[in-house]
Amino acid sequence: MRCCGVYFSELRHRLRSILSARASWGVVFFLVAVQVLVSIAGGHEGLPWIFQKFGLSRSGVSDGEVWQLLSYGLFHGGLLHVGINCLCIVMIGARVEHVLGKGRVVKTLAAGVIGGGLAHLMMDDGGPLVGISGGCVALLILLTTLSPDSKMWPIPVSARTLGIGVMVAELILALVDLNPDIPGFTKVVQVFTDAGLAGQGYSIGHACHFGGGMAGFFMGLWLLRPPVTIATLRRERERREARKIKSGGV
Repeated sequence: MRCCGVYFSELRHRLRSILSARASWGVVFFLVAVQVLVSIAGGHEGLPWIFQKFGLSRSGVSDGEVWQLLSYGLFHGGLLHVGINCLCIVMIGARVEHVLGKGRVVKTLAAGVIGGGLAHLMMDDGGPLVGISGGCVALLILLTTLSPDSKMWPIPVSARTLGIGVMVAELILALVDLNPDIPGFTKVVQVFTDAGLAGQGYSIGHACHFGGGMAGFFMGLWLLRPPVTIATLRRERERREARKIKSGGV
């Protein structure tokens, strides 16, 4: 009975945190509104130029359409696609928002979209890429970097284990899609092909996920950097003044 009470108490706490995450919900409502408008207008078939113009592709960026590195995250392949990403944003973004504030959620999503886009351009260019999943992975890896020993409720594993598992899996799947000329890697590609997991570069942007995760990881490292204190600044000034005196004496 006590275990059930603890579980439901944790559940209520998580639900309150999710419902109060205004920035995360704001992003979700915007993405859903964009997808509804696109769907009403005919989706891929009715508005192919939108996905060509604002989806991410190597040819588009080469032609100077650099805005694609951000704009592709605003569009999705369908309601299921946007729904999965929005669920990730409210589940993970709410926790980031509770710990770091509203602005950090938006900045992390943007960094993940850009980082994921760059990785996609380098590793995979199967067609115009759309979706904010790179930003979703960035939110997840930011959390696992900042608090590696915490439990990632409702998954009963540590944040460190989950973060490493996600990044390793996405890197392997990105390489499988890329199919590089690496000795012995052909057998790995064959295993994933037989399992139906290869050749998913367009529908599942594994390179984008990996790049977004790296963006979240580096943001976490930046937030964990040693803070600048008055004592640190004073010591730095004393070192500069000592160097000036020494150079002046020479």
